[in-house]
Order: sequence, then C-alpha cells, then structure tokens
Amino acid sequence: MLFLLSTLLLFTSFTASAPVLTISEEMEQIFQNLTTDAQEDYFQILFNDTVTLREMDHLFDQWAEKHGILDKWTAYSGKWETRKEKFHKTVLSVIENLPSAYRMMTEITSNRDQTINQVHEALDQLKETYNMEVSMISFLSKVMVLNEEYIMNGGNVEIGNEVSQDLRRMREYKKNRGLNALLVPGPLV
Repeated sequence: MLFLLSTLLLFTSFTASAPVLTISEEMEQIFQNLTTDAQEDYFQILFNDTVTLREMDHLFDQWAEKHGILDKWTAYSGKWETRKEKFHKTVLSVIENLPSAYRMMTEITSNRDQTINQVHEALDQLKETYNMEVSMISFLSKVMVLNEEYIMNGGNVEIGNEVSQDLRRMREYKKNRGLNALLVPGPLV
C-alpha cells in the first residue's frame, strides 16, 4: 500500500488511456467524506512500518469496514490492482526502449548539419513513437547536468530537492507526524 501512494503521481502520468477518474481523484473522493479521525486512522496504518504489506492490506480492509466504506474501498483496491499491472507492463516496456531511444536522440542532437529548429522537429517526431522514453531521458539529462560536478568527481547521482509536493508532504508527515499536512479537505474535516 505504501508503494501505492509513492507511485501515485508517476502511475497517473504513465497511463494514457485512463478512465475518467485517476487513482488520485478516486482516493480523494473516498477521503472527502471521511472524518478527520478516519483519515488519521488511515495514515496510522499507512505509516506503520512494523507490519507486513499483507497485514497492512488486512488493516486497510478493517479500517474501511469500521468507517462504512468497505464497498468503495474494495472497488478502489480492485481498480488499483488492475492499473498497477498495466503500470508495471508500461514501465518495463519504457525501460526496454530507453537504450534505442537514447541512441536515436543522440544521433539527432549530434548532427551538426541541421538548425536548432530541425533538431526540435526531429525530436518531436521521435516523441511520436517514444514520448515517455524521450521525456525520461530529458529528465535524466537534467539531473545529470545538475549533478555534473559531483558525477565528475566519482560520486553518486542524487536528485536533491526535486520531489513532488505530495511526496514532500508524505515525508513531512513521516518525520513529524503532522497529520494536517496530509488531510484531504472535505465537508467533514
């Protein structure tokens, strides 16, 4: 379940043919009508690092039953499992395509007999086939440039403070147990 929230943002960006609601939107719909106590109970389970993932699943089912949302939670969990399988297949496919996409990008950007506009056009054309791969390579290139001095001195690459707001909020909660950083605003909060 911890994997669920930590990959939530990545997952919704990878699924091109997602239903009307994203996983995040569905989770927000569940949380909007929960009391602060119910949300706090959820996060107590989520950040309990002494239970196994199987035990956590069972605790979440008990939590949903206790707060009268077992039907919504069961439907949400089923959708999550289906999406997670698709996500893993998509990630594997993208990772397998990265080397060839990188070679093609390098060929495009290394060709000194073209204008900048032609480079952009060629990259846009490559994105039509390898959109996710080109995006990932561009992101990795930015990380490498940001850490160039460190890399050149033989160190490991660290992204630093380039994390999403949601992940930052989760880290802050885990560090300080500040529940207010995680609560989803709704009518009962």
